[in-house]
Amino acid sequence: MPVLPGPAGPRGPRLPARQRVPPLTGRGGAPAGPRPGVPSDGDALADLLSRGDLEVVGRISGSSNVTLLATCRDGGTAVRCVYKPVRGERPLHDFPDGTLAGREVAASLVSRAGGWGVVPTTVLRDGPLGPGSVQRWVHPPRDAPLDEEAADEGVVDPYRAVDPDHEDPDDEGGDDEGGEGPDEADRVEEDLDDEHLLGEPGAGLVDVVPQGEVPAGWRGVLEAWGPYGEPVTLVHADDPRLLSVAVFDVVANNADRKAGHLLLGRPAAADPASAAARASGPPVHGIDHGLVLHAEGKLRTVLWGWAGEPLPDVELEALDRLRAALRDGLEDELQALLTGREVRALRTRVDRLLRGAVMPQPPEHRSAVPWPVF
Repeated sequence: MPVLPGPAGPRGPRLPARQRVPPLTGRGGAPAGPRPGVPSDGDALADLLSRGDLEVVGRISGSSNVTLLATCRDGGTAVRCVYKPVRGERPLHDFPDGTLAGREVAASLVSRAGGWGVVPTTVLRDGPLGPGSVQRWVHPPRDAPLDEEAADEGVVDPYRAVDPDHEDPDDEGGDDEGGEGPDEADRVEEDLDDEHLLGEPGAGLVDVVPQGEVPAGWRGVLEAWGPYGEPVTLVHADDPRLLSVAVFDVVANNADRKAGHLLLGRPAAADPASAAARASGPPVHGIDHGLVLHAEGKLRTVLWGWAGEPLPDVELEALDRLRAALRDGLEDELQALLTGREVRALRTRVDRLLRGAVMPQPPEHRSAVPWPVF
């Protein structure tokens, strides 16, 4: 059995920190949507992200490639986004150099064509550091588990969003009587979300539990050893929102579906035409899709709990929508982002999944799970 360490960072090993699986929706309450004027995922948001003024706020640390938090403004509307410049991509041995940003955009197009709403709206455009992908930031529901320790470590929290009332001892520019500091003024004037920026990646979706103690409503993925030699099981929630991500990953041939690439979003920010908008509870989004849509089989994911099981009708309908979209012009759009061989391989995966109507089994000749899993 492999050894499953906890997620990287100050929190340390996941299993010793909590022996139970957290609830999917956090502490309860109605999740809130974006500020007025900010469009939902879809054409309007893609247009805003494509033509708005892009301003880099800060760098998101811990990423293997340059990943920047930015604000995209157009008139009186502003939206948080993630900007990944092509020049900041680290060379890989199995994916062509300079193609990851295009794959991020292609993943968004495939997700939308199938009606899954898994990948936030993503565009390819020029920016302060040259061409790159720009993707809407996934704000967590206000009742969701928050990654406050990561923010305390400076992963990303340029406006002290984790604790807006916290007084910075190094800040000499404001007090309770003297008006707003520049960061607060920016938040109000630009109509940006002033709530927490950081949800806990994978919270309520993927976890590690003691071996033999898989909770009801969860599915086991693999058995392993914890960081202290204790037997553990990697599990994920048995939830239709997560199944949609798993089906999308098969189609997209996702080589890197880690637990930390799964985020809870806000219902009002989802594409109204997507399954994410129709689902009960907060939508589940996938991020970090630079390693997708390769022509060779590379699926690596933490979502193997449905392996070998029949696909429900709703997922077969999504695959039908994607196949129809490919015939109706999506292939041409993807040709500008991928090779012809990769586009043909995508079509083959869709056809094969529709014919078999079952989720695939993990491959035996290569690693089926990304590393590290969190």
